[in-house]
Amino acid sequence: MKKKTKIWVGIGAFVLAGSGGLMHAEQPAAAAALEAGVAASTSPRDALLSSAAPIVFAQAAGGEGGEGGEGGEGGEAGINVAATENDPVEYNIALQVIAAHYYAGLAAYEAKETEAGAQMFAHGLSEVFIPMEEVFGRRGVKGLREAMEAAVDAGAGKKPSAAVRKLVQNVLKAIAAAEKAAPKSAQSALAVKTKVVADLLNRAAFQYNVALSDKTLEPYLDGLGFAAAARNEADKVLPELRKSDKKKAATLKTALDMAAKAYPGIKRPAKAPVPAGDFLAASSAAQLAVSR
Repeated sequence: MKKKTKIWVGIGAFVLAGSGGLMHAEQPAAAAALEAGVAASTSPRDALLSSAAPIVFAQAAGGEGGEGGEGGEGGEAGINVAATENDPVEYNIALQVIAAHYYAGLAAYEAKETEAGAQMFAHGLSEVFIPMEEVFGRRGVKGLREAMEAAVDAGAGKKPSAAVRKLVQNVLKAIAAAEKAAPKSAQSALAVKTKVVADLLNRAAFQYNVALSDKTLEPYLDGLGFAAAARNEADKVLPELRKSDKKKAATLKTALDMAAKAYPGIKRPAKAPVPAGDFLAASSAAQLAVSR
């Protein structure tokens, strides 16, 4: 029997179907880190953070900086932190990459992959928020770090799923509040949001390619999070985009549908649901369309 979990985020909703059963790639290392942390009187959160390998920031390999910069190899090539100071697209991509880790983390946690879920929460904090913290501080963002740390603590402490879900919702609310502090540009809000969706889809497609050859849970979870974040953000812009540019909306919808097939839920399908090349082509077409 399949279990369904709903994460409500503002206007849109993301539904995850399926259950656990796969091991997280870093689960043994995380468990060892937690044990070492306890032995050394280190908090579970600190132990988790110390076991989270950072991704590359600034000019990401395989990606482009500037407005609407692309995700790079594996979809996890990082955030152009310098560009987020003045570019609303890059700034909002950073926020949604954080959100992606919390969508995926909660999906894993509620599927009884608690170690994997806690690791995803920790990665969102260590890999994105901490490198971005000074930028957020200058823009007056408050409460996001505290909300993220509370979720990491709860996940590391193996708190009940209902409690963890509430804390993840708090993180998502803090992300929505942080969006209001984004830098301004000549681009419309619709253009910014659409480019963010396309970037997330590109990351999901690259991550899918990695996950096809790496059967551990981590690459799949990363891609699942990107796909979830893309869907939630797309729900907010597609109705308006269809009115202003039907062709662009259709191209974006094609990539979104491909992402939904590639990541049907927390349980990875036994066989690849879509060819990796098709997904990459669809996401690339979406990025090209929204960049015009």
